[in-house]
Amino acid sequence: MTNPSKKAPETAAAHEWLQSFHRLGDSLSPEMWVETFYTPDCTMQFLGQPPVHGHEAIIAHFRRQFARLECMKHTIRHVDVTHERIYQEATVTYVVKGDPEQRPIEAQGLAVFGKGVGESQISFFTVYLDLEPLRERMREVLGPV
Repeated sequence: MTNPSKKAPETAAAHEWLQSFHRLGDSLSPEMWVETFYTPDCTMQFLGQPPVHGHEAIIAHFRRQFARLECMKHTIRHVDVTHERIYQEATVTYVVKGDPEQRPIEAQGLAVFGKGVGESQISFFTVYLDLEPLRERMREVLGPV
């Protein structure tokens, strides 16, 4: 990623916000993460999945996902900012819970955050990420998912 301090102030601020967002998300504690960074009426959607609306449903979604993960780590690759959105390219590295090899599964993706300049929470979150390699490893380690 290009040094955010050499970018426009909005991009540097967005990069800092994204680092905080991912640090809390990567802790695999969905309650605090969602309550801190998502508006109560936020809509979240992952590629090929139906949209999920509101804190309760988003927390339930992540509880199910995180229960099968040993760890998750986001690496920001690029950030673009408009007045109403953040566009982020990232690599996400997962390790499946109980994986005897602790094999890291990497997925590259694009996320669109509905967050305006100066706002602290997202009103929508759309993620374009192929999770099939992760699902396949989960099936190998955990059985049908």
